[in-house]
Amino acid sequence: MGRTVAGVDYYELLEVKPGASQAEIKSAHRSLVKVLHPDAGGSQIMFRLVQEAYETLSDPERRAAYDLRRGMAGSRGAPRTRPPTRPAPEWEGWEEYEEELHEPEPEPEPEPQQPVGFPSGLRAIPTESIPWWQSVDPESKVSWRPGFGWAQRCFFIGAALWTALLAATAVPLFAKGLTTVALVVIVPLVYVAVTIAGKATPKFITWLTYFWAAGMTGLGVWSLAQGELYGVAVLLLAGGVFALPPLCRWYLASRATERIFTYEFRSFNLFGAPGTRLLAAEDEPVKECDDGEWMTLDLLSGYLGQIPAVRIFHGLAWPGSSKAEVDHAVLCGHKLLLIESRSWLPGHYTCDAKGALQRDGAAFEGSDLRLAKTVAAYQMLLPKMDVQGFVLVHPREPGEITSAMPATVPIDVIGPEDFVRGVGGWLAGEPALIDRDVFLTLLDQVKA
Repeated sequence: MGRTVAGVDYYELLEVKPGASQAEIKSAHRSLVKVLHPDAGGSQIMFRLVQEAYETLSDPERRAAYDLRRGMAGSRGAPRTRPPTRPAPEWEGWEEYEEELHEPEPEPEPEPQQPVGFPSGLRAIPTESIPWWQSVDPESKVSWRPGFGWAQRCFFIGAALWTALLAATAVPLFAKGLTTVALVVIVPLVYVAVTIAGKATPKFITWLTYFWAAGMTGLGVWSLAQGELYGVAVLLLAGGVFALPPLCRWYLASRATERIFTYEFRSFNLFGAPGTRLLAAEDEPVKECDDGEWMTLDLLSGYLGQIPAVRIFHGLAWPGSSKAEVDHAVLCGHKLLLIESRSWLPGHYTCDAKGALQRDGAAFEGSDLRLAKTVAAYQMLLPKMDVQGFVLVHPREPGEITSAMPATVPIDVIGPEDFVRGVGGWLAGEPALIDRDVFLTLLDQVKA
């Protein structure tokens, strides 16, 4: 992996300082890998990011280049040095001049965000003609569901209950001596402390904890046989400790996933690129992207990207496939749009009884799309989502794009301006939330 993921600080990702030694980097990497490896139930995407950070920082040359880029990026945000003050002029009224000199300049009023021209040649749509444009705040907060906090909340609630039970068990044991209390308390406390510190617990501590729990179980049974009621608390304590290792692994995995996910995905809304950009086999040429796809990229980024909860994907595969066969997808709230870009002639688009597209009542070249089947496939993959298909037509010559599709066909043919005004308003009314599982599923389908 030779590329660098924008927006991710590799040192923060591995939780090490910029001057960390190779041993510290290796130790931090090993801790994250234990909880993020796909074989341990972790996310493959997050695992790849950690691997990329480790490969960069563990190689001296790549690390030096990364530090240089990182330092240059940091210097752009460094505060500017204050220019030297001018000497006071030696004439009457210099006090008024000095006050005017130090008077702060009025801040310019922020101009409303609007696209102004596109490199693909897409004609800009006046924002005042878009009904929903001013009603959307691009800086508003977006919620992710399900959240990452459940594993952490469960861990801390369980740890609090377990600590209370530990204290209730230790108090009666004071009569047996401080050595017994230390044996009861020290092992599980070490385990919890290491976990809260955010480090993967070494195996020997895990096994020591299991042996400790087994010993406490025996102590509880012996205490009950002697008629000591605190044996019940000892048994409950031992049962809770048996649950500590999996609960701690769940907590660590959630913590690591949240950190990596936040760095990589919360500040970006565009994933993939038009056309197939995979490293194709020698006998499989890379798909070239047409102008329509580039214009759709500009349209989606320039207009729908104004909606905070919108996430845009390019080059998606069919479920179970490894080739990019869907030009674009837009995720927003409970809606998922699958979009095919085409440069066709203007006209009225319908479909025949077999579902084939027609223009002005006649068949035409390039109308054999699989978009309806693609919509059905993604609806099965994501049953909770409202999946809709659109053929976005960029007219090759002046004219109007209209369509009349039967209700049984889950796609529509639409022009750029109608798409921005109609479909954009449809998405702008969605709640500002993103389903994290749906998002990751779509991201796994990106092959461009």
